[in-house]
Amino acid sequence: MISVIIADDHPIVLAGLTQLFRQEAGIRVVSTCVNGLEALDAVRAQRPDVLVLDLNMPKLDGLTVLHRLAAERSPVSAVVLTAGVESSDVERARAAGARGIVLKEAPPRQVIDCVRRVHGGESWVEFLGPRVPAAKRAPEAPMAGLGLTPREIELTELVASGLRNRDIAERLGISEGTAKLHLYNVYKKLGVANRVELVLRLRGQSPS
Repeated sequence: MISVIIADDHPIVLAGLTQLFRQEAGIRVVSTCVNGLEALDAVRAQRPDVLVLDLNMPKLDGLTVLHRLAAERSPVSAVVLTAGVESSDVERARAAGARGIVLKEAPPRQVIDCVRRVHGGESWVEFLGPRVPAAKRAPEAPMAGLGLTPREIELTELVASGLRNRDIAERLGISEGTAKLHLYNVYKKLGVANRVELVLRLRGQSPS
């Protein structure tokens, strides 16, 4: 049984997530919180397996909660909920110890899968699936020598063909926000700053 605490200051979101998890076998909601201070106190008292945490909350924001839990060496695995995909927020959440990051627009099944994967020791930071430890990965395609996931490879090829984020999102059947997040991850992995540098990198050239 996976014990979960949910923290979100929006009543509709909080109620929806609570109902979602309570209908799921093997997951138990032990507490719900409407601000960061409540979340911090609940984790200390309840010692859940997973904390599902909104980034923007009153009293203490999600990042502050993550930093304090990390300082206390809390064993809880944190899944961050975010309405957007600002690269700075994603990077700060990951640096603060978030094991999973999920867009609020994600399908309910994806949130559940994220919680289960994170509880199992994996990281879910790309919204379309888990980042499995390297030893468990299947053999990768040639471009994967760059360290990209299959979805990132697919997106990178579309970028190289000149498509815009909106067109890429439509082609892949994902939101434009998710496409932007994937592109951000590709930039980070390849050490490039923009589309031009990405294309040069794929062609084996060094950006000037």
